[in-house]
Amino acid sequence: MKVTGSKNYSRVNRSFSSAARYYSQLAPWYDLLASSEKRFIRSGLTLLNPQPNDLILEIGFGTGYALQWIVPLLRNGFYAGLDLSPGMAYVAQKRFRRAGLTGAAGLVCSDSLPIPLKANTFDAIFTSFTLELFDTPQIPILLGEMRRVLKPGSRLVVVSLSKDQPLGIMGRFYERFHDHFPTLADCRPIPVQQLLLENGFSIEDMEISSMWGLPVILVKGSP
Repeated sequence: MKVTGSKNYSRVNRSFSSAARYYSQLAPWYDLLASSEKRFIRSGLTLLNPQPNDLILEIGFGTGYALQWIVPLLRNGFYAGLDLSPGMAYVAQKRFRRAGLTGAAGLVCSDSLPIPLKANTFDAIFTSFTLELFDTPQIPILLGEMRRVLKPGSRLVVVSLSKDQPLGIMGRFYERFHDHFPTLADCRPIPVQQLLLENGFSIEDMEISSMWGLPVILVKGSP
């Protein structure tokens, strides 16, 4: 497969605090707005394959859609979620309480790097439709932080809009739309495979799909 250069993708020109405010405003309706992402999240969780004793970190937990699938599998483990949006965290906490899952999980709200968690802590990290929200210079920093908090022999699963292959007509149109209207189209395709390899991860498994004509990649890697 041809892999495009890791710098050949659009920038994200907004601060963490601005993004936090934006997603807090969207939080009450986000599950409806992002309903097309859910099948990819479930496929990504299958790739993650949570085990009963795992300590799992989700970066960008949003409204808690993925955590409701992860936490019941962790009989002796623990789930930690990190997100920059207080509004999203509020919706996720309500979902936690309704499902009776609060004892097996903890949520951290932070709008800065580095990740405010200890090194060599987690067996796995899951992140879906989040890595592509970070600006180009921030992505290597975030991936380095992921490596720092992961244990040796651990795993990472990324679900993302993909620029690991030619975008096609719809992908090129979407990328231009993102460049002109970055608030409306906040995600943008990024070369996930190449970014992981450049930042110290090996690729163990990969799936490529599409959403509304946009390429989506699911990648499992290890530090």
